[in-house]
Amino acid sequence: MVIRELGDGSTYVSTQEEHAELSAQFAAHWGNDRFAQLRPYDTMVVATTYHDSGYREWEGLPRMNVEKGRPYGHRERIPGFEAAELRAYRRNVDWVRGHDLYAGVLVSMHRTGLWRGRYDVLTRPKPRVRDLSAGVKAVLGELEDQQRRDKATLAPGNPGFEEELWINYRMLQLFDLLSLYFCCDGYDDRGFKEECLAPIPAGYTPDHGVELRVTPGADGTVKMAPYPFDVAPLRVSVRARRMQPGQYASEADCREAYYKTPATLLRFDITD
Repeated sequence: MVIRELGDGSTYVSTQEEHAELSAQFAAHWGNDRFAQLRPYDTMVVATTYHDSGYREWEGLPRMNVEKGRPYGHRERIPGFEAAELRAYRRNVDWVRGHDLYAGVLVSMHRTGLWRGRYDVLTRPKPRVRDLSAGVKAVLGELEDQQRRDKATLAPGNPGFEEELWINYRMLQLFDLLSLYFCCDGYDDRGFKEECLAPIPAGYTPDHGVELRVTPGADGTVKMAPYPFDVAPLRVSVRARRMQPGQYASEADCREAYYKTPATLLRFDITD
């Protein structure tokens, strides 16, 4: 789950698929006179929509952090979770590959990239580096082997395929991080905080990329410069449950409270 803890002790909880759906709103609207629209467009929106869908197998019956009165967050260590997590990742990659092979490669690269510091395609924000277990290393190798085979299938007849793929991978990381900004990472005690993401491709020709600066507005909006979307302002939304603090006798009691918490739609306006 994607978690944002609030000052009053309550917590906004979004599933990974809800977070990814927000990511896909950015992908769908990307492009204007300054930035090229994504290509292949449908493939990129599909890959962004389903880039974290492996978690759906777990989030229907989530493990609960009873001490905190909410589901475990995606950056917390969940007891006994790794084996189920790795199986779910692989099944999701296979599912996406079955619908769109190019999208499947991108989703697979997203997963392996998180284990490899996002392949160092972004310098800001600094990628999180994690220690890898033997099980993770094994699945990492298997997924990267499959990526090489799938790229060999996709590349013939497209001499610019590899360069385009890596630009699209970087764009997927951007959309993932923008969604995490609104879901959990983009806040301090006063509200939204400043962020910089770089280097961001302006198109599909070689360049050094640009810095995308995110700045909070006085009226609760967020400004992005240079502005990358096809409409201004861009209104996006994400579904979330706001769980109140509570004491629970068991994980089952805590999970019941999560199930019974109504979802709300959090809306955000992005300006130029």
